Amino acid sequence: MRRIGISTRLDAISGRDERRDALDARWAPLLWHLGYVPVALSNSLTDVQSYLEALNPSGFILSGGNDIGSAPDRDRLEKGVLDFSLERRLPVLGVCRGMQFINDYCGGSLVKVSGHVATRHSLVGRWAKDHGFGIVNSYHSQAILKDTLSGDLVSLAESEDGIVEALLHRTLPWLGIMWHPEREKVPSENDLALLKNHFNGE
Repeated sequence: MRRIGISTRLDAISGRDERRDALDARWAPLLWHLGYVPVALSNSLTDVQSYLEALNPSGFILSGGNDIGSAPDRDRLEKGVLDFSLERRLPVLGVCRGMQFINDYCGGSLVKVSGHVATRHSLVGRWAKDHGFGIVNSYHSQAILKDTLSGDLVSLAESEDGIVEALLHRTLPWLGIMWHPEREKVPSENDLALLKNHFNGE
């Protein structure tokens, strides 16, 4: 079975003098159902390349949580993931913050937006229509616009107010989506097909 490394949120726990790597528990059964072994990644190991070489994953998910710049150890880990994936041409799926991190890594930037936290909205564009994506969930206060999108990336779908909601690297198997497949009460068949096709190289 293919191992998929998943980046984790980094949380400081008030009153406990602890920092914790955290991951939505729904990711594991979602990936296991598709035939993958989910592996949560640690933000605390500094030799990221040796760590990833020992893990020997087939691909990665950069998950949601933590604004870019708010958790430097996580930023370092995810930069190492993209460096590793670039060298080996491994598939990467960026989800919400993860998609934003791909854009940041490739030289793009973010803007503040409103009306995209804890809501649902429509997607527009040929790719969204062809893949059956109509209404998706939304949990972000920062966003990528077409003029803040890296030139290495292409927009696949937007929201009706012009925010980039899905992107693809022009030459690498890196895909980004702003919605959260793991947060749906019943996993969407379209999301499941997207994940399977991406990590199987289809």
